[in-house]
Formats: sequence, C-alpha cells, structure tokens
Amino acid sequence: MPEVMHKGRSGALSGRRNVGGSPYRWSMKTITGPPGRALPAGPNPGAGPGVAPDQGQPLTPTAVHLEELGALIDEVTAIDKAMAVQAAARVVAIDAARVCSERELGGSAFSPALTRRSLVAELACALRIPESTALGLLESSRALVHDLPDTLAALAAGRIGYRQAIVLVNETAGLPEAAARQLEQEALPSAGRLTASQFERKTRKLRERIDPESITARHVRSVADRSLRFDPARDGMGWLSAYLPASDALGIYGQVTDRAIALQGPDEPRTLTQLRADVLRDLLLQTGCTGTGCTEAGGTEAGGTETAGAAGGLSGLRPNLIVTVPMLTLLGVTEEPGSLDGYGPIDPDTARALAAKCPSAVRILTHPETGAVLSVGRDRYTIPASLRTMLQVRDGTCRHPGCSRAASRSDIDHGLDWAFGGRTDHNNLAHLCPASHALKHEAGWKVSQAQDGTGTLTWTTPTGHTYVTEPETLIGTAISAELRRKADASDGPTREEH
Repeated sequence: MPEVMHKGRSGALSGRRNVGGSPYRWSMKTITGPPGRALPAGPNPGAGPGVAPDQGQPLTPTAVHLEELGALIDEVTAIDKAMAVQAAARVVAIDAARVCSERELGGSAFSPALTRRSLVAELACALRIPESTALGLLESSRALVHDLPDTLAALAAGRIGYRQAIVLVNETAGLPEAAARQLEQEALPSAGRLTASQFERKTRKLRERIDPESITARHVRSVADRSLRFDPARDGMGWLSAYLPASDALGIYGQVTDRAIALQGPDEPRTLTQLRADVLRDLLLQTGCTGTGCTEAGGTEAGGTETAGAAGGLSGLRPNLIVTVPMLTLLGVTEEPGSLDGYGPIDPDTARALAAKCPSAVRILTHPETGAVLSVGRDRYTIPASLRTMLQVRDGTCRHPGCSRAASRSDIDHGLDWAFGGRTDHNNLAHLCPASHALKHEAGWKVSQAQDGTGTLTWTTPTGHTYVTEPETLIGTAISAELRRKADASDGPTREEH
C-alpha cells in the first residue's frame, strides 16, 4: 500500500528544495510519476546549482522554475493516484462490513432493515458524514465489489478516480446484468482521460444505446425519488433545490423566466438572474411585491443586491420560525449576528427585522457575554410548549451523531424512559428523529446525558464505539431551573415525549 503523507523528502523528489514557504513535503515511496514524464533526477554530482544534469550546462531561471513546477505537478498527480488506491481499499472494507453485518443477522433479534440502518449510522459516526452519504457509500461499495469488478480493479491501480468509478455505479444501476457488463467494458477505457462530468455524458449516451428500452422504467423509478431540499450557504444565504421530472422543472423555470423578463425595463436595476430568484420567492411566500421600486418586505431596493426590509418576505413566513438575537444586537448597541433555527448565523439587520416584524417568529434573547438563553419569549403559554421551545433552541437538530434532521421535525425523547421514572426535565430530554429513536430503543444503541445542564449526549454503538454530541445553543442555568420547575408542575408527558 503506498505511503501517502509523510513529512520529509525521499525517492526521486529528494533533491528538490522546499518551495512556496510550505513546511511540508510529502514523499511517495512506492508511486512513480505519470507516463510520459519522468520525475526530476537528483543533482548531478559534478554540476553546481542551476546546471543541467548530464550536460553540465547552466539552466536559465525559467527552465529551473518550470522544472520545479513540473515536479510539483507530478507529485500532486502521484498523490491523487494514491488517493484512488486508498479509495478502492475503503470500498472493499465497507462492503466487508456490510457482509459481516448481514452474516450476524441469523443470531440477531433485529430486523434486516434495522440492522442495515444501524450499520449506516455506525459508518456515518465513524466517518463524520451524513447518514445519507454513508448509505450511498454502502450501496456504491456493494456495486463496485460485486457488479463492477473491472472498475474496482482500475480504481485500485490508480488508473481512474473515485468520481469516475461512481459514474459507472450510477449509470449501470437498474440495467440487466449483461447490459451492465457491456456498458462497463465499453465505457471504462475512457474513464482515465475524461473529467467526471465528461465521462458521465459519454456513459449516459452509451447506456441509452445499449439498453434503450429501459429508459421508461428508469424514469418511473426516478420520479419516485423526486425531492426538495435546502442547503445552507454562507453570508445568510441558502440553496433551494428541487429534483423533478425534466418537463416539470423546465416548465417552472420557463414560467419564472417569463415573469422575470416581464419585469425588466429601463428603471429596473436587477439582473435577470436576480429577478428569477425574486419571482420564485414571491410566488412561494406570496409576498406580492416584486415590481420596481418595491421597498416593503419582500422587495429589492435599487442596485438589485439588497432585499428591502432586511428580512424579505416576512409576511409569507409560516409559524414555528425561531430567531435567536443577542440582547445588545436587538437594542442596536452591537452588530453581533443572530441565528435562524434550521439555518444558522444571519446578519444583525435581518435578525432585528425578524424579531420585530414577523408575527410568527419566536424571539430568543441571549446574554451579551455568556451567550446563554435569557428568555424564550411569551409566544408560548402552556408549560410543555415552553419546555419544547427551549429544547428546540438548545438542540437545533436530532441529537444522534450522524443525523442533521431539524429539531422542529424530530421528537423529544426521554433519556431515562418515562415509564421507568424518567423526568420531564431538560437534563433527561433531547430531540431524536424517528429513525434515531428506533436505534436507541430497538437496535442496541445506548445514550446518556450529562447532568450539568449542558445537554451533552454520549452515544455508545453496538460495536462499543462512543461519540459525543453537543447542543447548538448554551442554555443558561437560571432559565433551565425555572423551566424545570414548570415541567414538574405539568400534567404529564406530551405526545412528543417518549
């Protein structure tokens, strides 16, 4: 197995000096440079600095620079090849874990689905990746090991990259065995010289030629996977992506574009791209304000870069929006960012506008020095609702290490079950999505919560690995004690408690 990352110099690159001020140089002891270019030879014993090896002739500064740059490019290429080799080894190990997990099922009380779910969760925790990504790794590893052996061999030899291997996994999915084998044989030779996107286009064309009759069945299956997702971005922005049938997606894009073009004019400062985004927002949030010069919430001011009212579309926002605002930010004394539940940091102007103008928002005030929650507001009157609000702010998401489902879409779980004396207390409650709840109660996962008021959870997997999750927000001890007294005075568990 190649050694990928070691400090120091060795092998063919040992004669090259450190460049660019970097304190690290990685040695590639068992990997050579790409065909067509030898790695730079060591210095000629009879030649001084800047002298061409073998010829004894001085090199120009440009030649010295290009030789050094070329050696660096070769080193990057060698490291990339080593990463492909390691990726193949990981594929084999992941599939071996799957086989081992299924082999043990015979003596297990767990269902096949729960056993698979537990393995996915273990991988997600171990690799620090979302469970959806871990599931994809599990499925693609099985396909490479059992269905695409030549592709796996090419990856293990470093002839192709992991992304190209995944293209073949995706494009052979659902094909009859003979057709999948033919597609692999015809597409694989070009995988090492094309980018992943180029290889995907070529492989898709080959697929339709090899198995044209399957496109209808594949489309039906793909329609079942339609989805809408939100991905947070930087600077208070986010991506809203819809996976739809192509005809629907093009129809929506065309409608939005037509409305955006209709708004263009000599007095409209926004670009067509900005207008498309504003039209889509206004249609979905029903703000009714897209035209030129609109300065109400939901419009865009001159220049096309500022959303009027700092929190555009407030009137279209629905209940259960929670905004956390530092006290001094709300008062206008400081410009510390606020936080929007389900997203993260937002600029102070938007935070103040949401706290002041959005009737459905629950306003959370935090201490200017400690960041602890000072108040959960008065939008919730019943005691269980106040406690749920506090826990939602504290947790932010499902508290399983591999899950990022929003707390607002998860259930509240008793660490120590209510039936066995567990308290309805912030030190015994945490948000778990239904799947994580099943892992805890049915698949042998164990969880304990720190009793210091921090909300820290320690998870132990069936294989004995431990993982710690911390809440998104620090809850002050004073407000926690008050909420505990209120919880003790409640009439019993709510429907969201387990």
